[in-house]
Amino acid sequence: MQYQSFPGVKGSSESLEKLKALYLPSLKGKRFIDLGCNEGYFCGYAWFDGAAESIGIDRSEQAIGRARARFPECRFLAQSWEQLPDGKFDVILLASALHYAADQEVLLHQLMDKLNQDGVLVLEIGIVTSDKSEWVSVKRSIDERLFPTRYKLMEVLAPYAWKIVSRSVAQAGDPIGRFVVHVRPMRPFVYLMLENPGSGKSTIARTLFARSQVPVVSGDVVYHRIKEGRLEVPPVLKETVEAGLAIGGNDQAAQKVLTAGLTGELVDVWCGLGGEQDFALDSYVPKRFRDAICAAFEVRGYVPVQLNWEMERSGSDRDLAASRAERYTSLLAQRASVTDFPAFEVRRLPARQIKSHIFKWHLDYPAEGQMFEAGSQVQLAGWMLPATNEQANYRCYVRSGPVVEYFDFNRQREDVIKLFGQHADMKPSTSGFYGFAHTLPPLLAGAGFEFGFELAGKRIPVAHIKVRSASKPNLLMARLKQKLRTRLTNVAG
Repeated sequence: MQYQSFPGVKGSSESLEKLKALYLPSLKGKRFIDLGCNEGYFCGYAWFDGAAESIGIDRSEQAIGRARARFPECRFLAQSWEQLPDGKFDVILLASALHYAADQEVLLHQLMDKLNQDGVLVLEIGIVTSDKSEWVSVKRSIDERLFPTRYKLMEVLAPYAWKIVSRSVAQAGDPIGRFVVHVRPMRPFVYLMLENPGSGKSTIARTLFARSQVPVVSGDVVYHRIKEGRLEVPPVLKETVEAGLAIGGNDQAAQKVLTAGLTGELVDVWCGLGGEQDFALDSYVPKRFRDAICAAFEVRGYVPVQLNWEMERSGSDRDLAASRAERYTSLLAQRASVTDFPAFEVRRLPARQIKSHIFKWHLDYPAEGQMFEAGSQVQLAGWMLPATNEQANYRCYVRSGPVVEYFDFNRQREDVIKLFGQHADMKPSTSGFYGFAHTLPPLLAGAGFEFGFELAGKRIPVAHIKVRSASKPNLLMARLKQKLRTRLTNVAG
C-alpha cells in the first residue's frame, strides 16, 4: 500500500508538493519526529537537511519496513503515538493524522508538552468552514472522522502561539480543505520601552500593560473583511486590496495598498476598529512604509509605539523551502538509481480493448515502482465504473497461470462517483460499490499476475503486474535522473 510519492514511485500523496507547503524550519542539528510517517519521506528530508536525529512512527509494519530500507540513517518505530520516545523534540510533524486520534485535543496538548521551548509542532489538518466552535463529523470516501472548525482550533490552541502558514495540497476524495499550522509554546515577552525620561513610558505601563485589556486589530482579518464587503471603505481601497489578495495574499495586499499611496485610508480603517482608544495592531507593514504609518497615527491623535523583536518566522523564506525540497528530490532520485529495490511493474492494456465494457478504472495499489517486500502480503485496491448498466454482474479477478481468484467490489468510493458518475450511459448502482480492496498472498504477488474484471461471466483483463528484479536496470529512474539534472541546470543558469 503506497501512500507517499518518491522519484519513480507514484503514491496517493503528492509528497514533494506537500513538503513545500509544510514550510518546515531549518532542521540542522535538531531533533525531529514524524507521527504517522508512512514510508518515511519526511524523515528522509530531515536527515537530508542535517537533523541530529530523525525518528518516524507508524502503525504499519509494511510502511516501516519500506522506510527502514530506504532511509537507514533514520530511526523508525512500528507503534502508535501513545508512547513516544524519551526526551523533547525541536520539530514534531503530524500530517493529516490528527483525525485518527481518540481524543484530538488531548493529543495536541501531549505533543506540545514534548516540544522544546523553541520547538514547533507542524500540523497538517482539515478545517471545516463554520461560525461555530465545534468538532464536525465529516464523511470521507473511506470513513467518517471529526474535524475542527477554525473557531474550535482557536479554542484548543489558545495556550500556544500558532499561525496558519499555508493551504496544503488537496488529495482526491478530500471533502474539506487542508491547512498547515505551525504551533509553538507560548513564550514570555518583555516589552522594551527605551525612550528618554518624560516620554510616556510610565503612562504606557499603567494603561497598555497594567490593565491588560487592550483590543487587537488584525490586519489580515481587515483585508479579508474589505474584500468581502463587510467594511465600508473607499472603492479605490477595496479594489487595491482585492488585487493584492489575488496575487499572493495578505502580504501582497499590504504592498499594493501602501505603494498606491493609500496609507491614510488604511489607517482610518484600523483606527475605526480600534474604537478611538488604546489598541494593538497586528499587521505586516514593509519597513520602508513604517515611518509613514507612524506619522498617520500621530496626525489622528495617537502616540505610535513600535515594539521590535527577532525570532524565526514560520514560512518566512518560501523560495528557500522550495529549493531545499527540490534538492531533496534530486537526492532521492540519485539514491534510487544506485540502490534499486525489487518493485512492481504495472502494464495497463490499451483502453480500446475494454472501452465497450469499462468506462474508467484505476489501480491505487500497487503503484508503478512501488517497493515489493518478499514474503509480505500485497494490498490490491482501486475502482472501476462500467460502461453499461451491468453493475450487478461484475466482479474482480487475478490470474497467475491456471490459478484464478475472484473477489467482489466492497468500497463505495463516493469521490469517484462525484467525479465521473454523471456520464450518459451510467445508471445508479443497486449496490453502490465501485471500489475494491483485496489482499494478495506473497507468492502470487511475487510471481506476477493478470488483473481484470469479470462481466456476465466474461473475463476482461486490464493490466499485467509483475515484480521488477533489483538487478534489472531501472530505465525509469535513469530518465527521471536526467530530467532532474536538466531542470537543476536550467535553474542554475
